[in-house]
Amino acid sequence: MDLRSRLILSFILIILVCLGVIAAFAAVTAVSSLDRLAASRLNDKALPIFIQVRALLRGQANLDQVWPSIQEQAEANDLIFYLYDSKGNLIKKTSENDTSGGPPQTLFSRTQVGIRPLRADFTGEDGKTYLCAAFSFSAYPRITNTSGAEWFVVSTSLSSTETILSDLIRPLLLAGLAALVFSVIMAFFLARSVYKPVSRVKEAAALIAAGKYDQKVPVEGPWEVRELAASFNEMAKQVKSSQQTLRDFVADVSHELRTPLTSIMGFAQALHDGTAQSQESVIKASGIIDEESQRMIRLVNNLLELSRLESGQLRIKKEEVDLKEVIEQAREIFDLRTEEKGLFLITDLEPLPPVLGDIDRLEQVFANLLDNAIKHSIQESTITIRGRHPSPDTVEISVIDTGPGMTAEQMAHAFERFYHGEGQGERSGTGLGLAIARQIALSHGGDIRVSSQPGKGSEFIVRLPAMDQLKYCSTQIKK
Repeated sequence: MDLRSRLILSFILIILVCLGVIAAFAAVTAVSSLDRLAASRLNDKALPIFIQVRALLRGQANLDQVWPSIQEQAEANDLIFYLYDSKGNLIKKTSENDTSGGPPQTLFSRTQVGIRPLRADFTGEDGKTYLCAAFSFSAYPRITNTSGAEWFVVSTSLSSTETILSDLIRPLLLAGLAALVFSVIMAFFLARSVYKPVSRVKEAAALIAAGKYDQKVPVEGPWEVRELAASFNEMAKQVKSSQQTLRDFVADVSHELRTPLTSIMGFAQALHDGTAQSQESVIKASGIIDEESQRMIRLVNNLLELSRLESGQLRIKKEEVDLKEVIEQAREIFDLRTEEKGLFLITDLEPLPPVLGDIDRLEQVFANLLDNAIKHSIQESTITIRGRHPSPDTVEISVIDTGPGMTAEQMAHAFERFYHGEGQGERSGTGLGLAIARQIALSHGGDIRVSSQPGKGSEFIVRLPAMDQLKYCSTQIKK
């Protein structure tokens, strides 16, 4: 059974239960109200008749003379009158066709004698329910002409009440049936409003699973369903982006590996078929094969390192690091290279608080940034390493070059894998340096951003959280 059928059946079941509870409550209330109404109507009819009989008996008339008048009143009001002696024995009644057998004798106990009438309902010998009111003559000492009668009893069948109830139930059933039909229709549309968007999400998910990632479902229905649709659209967008990134990644890796593999294959073939016969040719071919092999190894190692950084598998040490020492170490590594290219490398460092991190990884960040700056700098230009402490909890290290700079589009892709910045100086390396540097900064709770304009150079700014100042001061005191 699908979701739509379960929703509709659940709604119908809830509606039926609610209608059943309401119907039961209405029936009980109606029966109780009708019983009270019947008792009140019986009292309204019986009391005036008894008062009239009582008045006649106080005069010269006796009960036998009054009886014809009582019979007329009984027929006119659809009542049955009984006379009982003190022991509960029937003396006479107004209807010979009465099949009820009269009220039970327990009603006529002497202890119940009083001015107020006794009311009771009983089941007659014919199985019907009757309501009666009994008046005691002995409660009125001035009445003597009762011919041995002690109780004057008025009785009526509750069949009229049942008729009223049946007449009331019929329209209630019709109204309930109409409400049920209307509720079922509403339940169908309500279930549809929930099921249809969910069905769209299910179908779109199946298409994504089949490789069709360009899916988007309408955001409609109840707010929970709208949130589901919005979340699904965002997920589909991320999946599409991830798949595109994966395809781009595979394409980039293939592109990066194609060149060294082509060189290795070509020179290996030259060695194999004897094309490279001279000693000089053999040395050149083997040197290129070794160089391209090393390039491929660096590429693979960088990819593995970046993958471990992004997945959090690469362990980052947490120790106090002096950034000035790290920067000086990175500068010494690149002094020879800057001299060979005719570049000027200067530092401008404020007093900097230590940071908590991995000294080797942080050195790798600044080495990658310096390597990138050297690649994109022209001869006799300047590269500056600037250190600032802009706020108590932040340290900023900038690597600034005076090269050709970058456009806004180039800055947007600067930290992507294999991005070489076409037209921006040398195209050596794997194109992963900036991506690795940024991931290391992120793993230290910091980040790297770039600021550049075409023709005005580029500035890469590394922001790292500084160590707590109180802890830093206590450390200095201990030293």
